[in-house]
Amino acid sequence: MNRRRKKKQQVDHVGLMKQKLAAIDWKQPFDKEKWQQNLSPIVQFWQGLPKLHQRALMVLVPVVLLLLVVPTPKEMSSTSVTPVETQRVTIQLNTQSLSDQSSAQVSQPQSESWKEYQIKNGDTLAQVFRNNQLSMADLNALVAIEGGDKPLSHIKQGQLIRFKLSDDGKLDMLQLEKNGNSVMFFRLSDGSFGRNK
Repeated sequence: MNRRRKKKQQVDHVGLMKQKLAAIDWKQPFDKEKWQQNLSPIVQFWQGLPKLHQRALMVLVPVVLLLLVVPTPKEMSSTSVTPVETQRVTIQLNTQSLSDQSSAQVSQPQSESWKEYQIKNGDTLAQVFRNNQLSMADLNALVAIEGGDKPLSHIKQGQLIRFKLSDDGKLDMLQLEKNGNSVMFFRLSDGSFGRNK
């Protein structure tokens, strides 16, 4: 069953108020009965509203009228915001490891050359570290920061690993060649490792 409800007719309250105001004869002296008669539709409308709406209107109408009467400060109206221009700046990065920097200032480092190792079939990174007398703690620190592409965990046969030791024999820098790209890990001043793609 398809029942259609009739739409309530829209009442133009502003138009009604304009008609009521136009009907008022402003030149005649004040007549209390006539005013009560003219205000009766407004009073009926007001009494038809729920109590919550009446209370809200009793608060909001004076506030809105007060805001319309009070002038705004001149500082607020004359203030203009200028847009900030964004600018890209190129930064020169020093890719020299910290041990190279400190040793270059003091004296020439003893282990100036890089050592290379090519991954053989079946090699794991742990075996590469053991074969080259590198610390397993350094391996764990490197694996912890290797990132989502996991260049250390996915080494392949024929891949080249280059590493450099500091003066005290610890791993200072490790470089992996992967798909024509180089991934470099380097020791920071606090002893941990950082990664540079």
